[in-house]
Amino acid sequence: MLRTIVFAILVLFFFERCAQQVPPTGGKRDSIPPNLVESNPLNKTLNFKGKKIELFFDEYVVVDNINQKLVITPEADNPYSYKQNGMSVALTFKNQFKDSTTYTLNFGDAIKDFAEKNPAKNLKIVFSTGTSLDSGRVYGTLKDIRTNKPIFDALVGLYNVSDTLNIAKQKPYYFSRTDSSGVFSIENIQTRQYKLIAIDDKNRNMLYNAKDERMGFLGKTITAGTDSASYALNMYLSDNTALKVQRTLPKVNNYAVVFSKPIENVEVTFVNKDSLPYLLEPGGTNLKFFNVEPHADTTLVKLKTLDSLGITTEFEQKIAFQAQRGKTRQLDPLTLTTIPEANKPLTNEFTYKLILNKPVKTLDDQKIAIISDSLTNEPLNAFKYTWNTNRNILTIAAKSFAKDSVKFDIPKGSIISVEGDTLAKTLLKHPVLNEEDFGVIRGRVTNADTAVHFILELVDEQYKVVETVYASPYTFKNIPQGKYFLRITVDKNRNRRWDTGQIDKDLQPEPVYYLPDKILLKANFELNDINITIPEEK
Repeated sequence: MLRTIVFAILVLFFFERCAQQVPPTGGKRDSIPPNLVESNPLNKTLNFKGKKIELFFDEYVVVDNINQKLVITPEADNPYSYKQNGMSVALTFKNQFKDSTTYTLNFGDAIKDFAEKNPAKNLKIVFSTGTSLDSGRVYGTLKDIRTNKPIFDALVGLYNVSDTLNIAKQKPYYFSRTDSSGVFSIENIQTRQYKLIAIDDKNRNMLYNAKDERMGFLGKTITAGTDSASYALNMYLSDNTALKVQRTLPKVNNYAVVFSKPIENVEVTFVNKDSLPYLLEPGGTNLKFFNVEPHADTTLVKLKTLDSLGITTEFEQKIAFQAQRGKTRQLDPLTLTTIPEANKPLTNEFTYKLILNKPVKTLDDQKIAIISDSLTNEPLNAFKYTWNTNRNILTIAAKSFAKDSVKFDIPKGSIISVEGDTLAKTLLKHPVLNEEDFGVIRGRVTNADTAVHFILELVDEQYKVVETVYASPYTFKNIPQGKYFLRITVDKNRNRRWDTGQIDKDLQPEPVYYLPDKILLKANFELNDINITIPEEK
């Protein structure tokens, strides 16, 4: 009997296990986005006087960051709350919309289906609080002027024309955002004149932050609805904020003046016949003075700076180092970098730069040697070399007959900084360039007025400049195998650098053009007749 009962329990346990439900696996993924089946008000409604907008879909939906993604044009300054209820979404606004105005609500990807989060496509509602819909449209493309690449999710705005327009404080009246191809379209606009301006708007406050946001603008005003052309805008950084001394960093050994933005150059004048070594550090924001010469407790200097917009600013600055504690100073180490970088190949005739992080007090050009193939050892004084103004960059023009390698032997004590420290023994080695491992690109600048000055650059796929020339025909020699772009800048002020635009002066940046096709260069190949045209200015 007991055996029968045990057997019955086991059978029941087996069938219970078999009857347990298991979620199904696999199946086709839902890739269909939700469709709008009805709205209140209906799309393109006239004489709308309400404060509530409702959207009804064919499936359950969720709302995703609608406060950031919903674009209402013109900018309404009308706070709203939203409520999600299964297959519908309702927006309730605090105030009524402005009378006799056409509004567009573009939801982007703010509303998605519940299951797979597929966003509703092209979800947009247009209505008018007046008797007609505005029909004006402005469209075009946006790209970065330096890379020629389209810019995604930038704000393109139409601003009311005004002599006091300040995009750092004023929001656009109509606006749109660019898609992944840099295309923008602003629709249902009142037919009147506007200023067309694009900004990065990284923090999505619809205001321009010149310190870290790119911008671009059309020089002329446009009339929406009558101008049918597509507009091409270029974006660029243009920090037009006033240069200031942001802070100072006093230490025992040095004193740094930190500027609010990078500067290109600085002239230093010592007022009270004092003198201190100094240098502008890489990046252009830190001007560092070194505490090494006998000087007064406080040194007064006059600074004349030049920024990237060509604007000069003058300051008076007091330099006061921290008092020393203890018998010895703790110095920042002396460091060295080179151009070309270590292990990069050199031609037999080359220019070489030693870059130090402190000004140099003494250099023994008899101890420093250039060694060719470990056989020929020549002292630095056998070659021509020059210092920069601050004596921290040494430029060497040299020639060797090496077949395998060139070395720079820098013994300890051969370079002594203004603080009295030196480098450890340093050996820099570079292979000799084998021309068969590299290629050549030749061509000319066509259709260029002989009076036009230009900057022709070969840049790699990361837009890093490989080589620069300023004349036509051109030759780029000893170029590593790879893919490149050819970029030409019209150098209007002949300063051999690209100059950005300034909206407050209605000044456009210097034009930049690219060869349409990417250049593919192979080792031991020559590419000839790679010509680039400077288009005529309209």
